[in-house]
Amino acid sequence: MTLAEQIQQQLSTLPPDKQNEVLDFVTFLQKQIQASRSTTDEAKSRERLKKAFEALAEMGTFSDITDPVEWQRQIRKDKPLFGREE
Repeated sequence: MTLAEQIQQQLSTLPPDKQNEVLDFVTFLQKQIQASRSTTDEAKSRERLKKAFEALAEMGTFSDITDPVEWQRQIRKDKPLFGREE
């Protein structure tokens, strides 16, 4: 007899309110597993992002920007669009 069959057999002997408690506990365990996976996925994502930023730093990607605030102002300026008058 498989484990699932054993569980089903034992479950069928319980009154409905206790069967409901078992269902609640199974749902709790599933949520716990999902939360654990999410935490692991977030940690992996953070590590990949960290490595990407380290690679950018090694390549000197933004080394030509002397004043970050001014650079940001310049890239945010509205650019004239073809066919529109300002």
